[in-house]
Amino acid sequence: MNAFKKFRCRVTSILRARDVKYDEDFFTEAWFSNWSELQYILADLVLAVPSWRSVLDFGCGPGVMIDLMNQRGLDYTGYDPSPGARALYLKHYGQCPDKFVSKLNKDDFDVVVSFDVLEHMNDDEIDLFISKFANVRDILVNISRVPGIPGHINLKTDNQWIAFFELRGRVLNKTLTATLRNRYKNLKENCSDAWDRNMFVFSL
Repeated sequence: MNAFKKFRCRVTSILRARDVKYDEDFFTEAWFSNWSELQYILADLVLAVPSWRSVLDFGCGPGVMIDLMNQRGLDYTGYDPSPGARALYLKHYGQCPDKFVSKLNKDDFDVVVSFDVLEHMNDDEIDLFISKFANVRDILVNISRVPGIPGHINLKTDNQWIAFFELRGRVLNKTLTATLRNRYKNLKENCSDAWDRNMFVFSL
C-alpha cells in the first residue's frame, strides 16, 4: 500500500472512531450563519500572502471556502474524507465540486490551512498530518482552546502547541502569525471568537 493510501485509510479510521459525527447535527444552521461572515475575513487573510496561491484546506468540513477562493483566483482545494461533509458542500455551495476531494493524491501546495481541526485530533494523528505535508513551506492553523465542545479532545496552551510543532521540524513564523492576527483584529469586531489569538503559521 502506498503512502497516500495508508494516510487516507488512517485518517478515515480516525474519523470513524470519533464519538462525534461531523454531519448536519454538528454543522448546524448556526454554524453556517457564523461562517457566512467568517469566510470573507479568512479569504482576506489568505489572499494577503502573495506566495499562497495553491492552497489545501485540510478537514474542510462542508467546504465553505472552496467556491469563494477559487472565484478569487486561487487554486484552492478542500479535503475531507467524510461523505456527509461532501453532501453538505454540494447542498450549500457546490460550484467547484472537483475542488472538494475525499482522497489526497498530491502534496505540492504553497500552504496547508486547517481551521478548527487540530483540537479534534490526538497527537499521533497530528503527527501524520504534519509528516504528510513535510515539503509544504507553510501551515496555517486556527486551534480552538474551548473546553467542553463535542469533539474537542486536544487542548494545549500556545507554548505547548509551539513546542509540539518545533519537535516536528516546524517553527512558529512569528512575523506572519502576528501580521495575520492583527489583520483579523482589524476585520472582526470584538474578536469574541478568539481567532486573533488562536491562529498560528508554522513554517519550515
